[in-house]
Amino acid sequence: MPYLMPALIGHRGVASEAPENTAIGLKRCKSLGIKWVELDVTQAGDGSLVMMHDETLERFGGRAERISNMDREALMKVDAGTWFSPVFAGEPLLFLEEALDLVKTLGLGLNLEIKVNPDLPVAPLVDAVVATRGLDALHNGERLVISSFDHTALARVAQQKPNWALGALYEGVTEQWAESLADFTPYSIHTDFETLTAELAAEIRAQYPLYCYTVNDPITFQRLLDKGVNGVFSDRAHAPDMRALVKAG
Repeated sequence: MPYLMPALIGHRGVASEAPENTAIGLKRCKSLGIKWVELDVTQAGDGSLVMMHDETLERFGGRAERISNMDREALMKVDAGTWFSPVFAGEPLLFLEEALDLVKTLGLGLNLEIKVNPDLPVAPLVDAVVATRGLDALHNGERLVISSFDHTALARVAQQKPNWALGALYEGVTEQWAESLADFTPYSIHTDFETLTAELAAEIRAQYPLYCYTVNDPITFQRLLDKGVNGVFSDRAHAPDMRALVKAG
C-alpha cells in the first residue's frame, strides 16, 4: 500500500484556528491549504455517531452531561463553538455522515479516529462506523485511514473491511508495541512523540509508516523527521514554520 497521509495532518481539523471536529474547522482547513485532517467519532446513547473527542460536554462551558446519556436531538442543540471563541458561537456539533459529506466536498483526506466510549459496547460503534455511507468512496480514492487506541475495534474493522487502511494508536509506544497487532495488520503506527526513541522509530519504520501526535512546533517536528517519522498530527498544520520543514525535506 502506498503512503497515504502527508507529513502534516490537521489535528481535529485545525485546532489552533477553529473549534475542533466542526464544519467551520474543516472549511478553515481547506482555506489554509491543509490536505488531510484527523477527526474523532464516538457514539451517543441512541447510537448516533457524533464527531467528538471527549466523553462529556465539560469542554463546552463546563457541562457535565455524558455523551452516552444523550441522543441526536439533544446533541444538535449543543453550542460547540463558544468555548473556543465568541466568534464561533452557535457552531453545531457534526455527525459522521455530515462530516464525510463535507470532507468529500472539500476534497480532503481523512484519518477517522474511533473513540470508544467506555459506557457503551465496542461492537455496535464499529459496525455503525463501517456501515456509514461515504467511507468506501474515500477508501477507494486513497483518502481514508481508520485509527483507534482500541485495537479490538480495529480488528473488528479489519474483519469487515480487510482492505481499509488502519492506524494503530498508542499513548506511548514501547518495545512491546507489536504485541497488540496479532488480529489485524495496520497501515501505519501512530504514537505520542514524547516517548519515541530513535531505536523504536527505526524498528517501526522498518515495517510501517510512523506518525506522531500532537506536534505544534518546528523544533520537535524536525527532531521527529530526523528520526525517520513520516509525519505528524498538528494543531498548526497550516503554519509556515511547520510547512517549511516539509518543503526543505
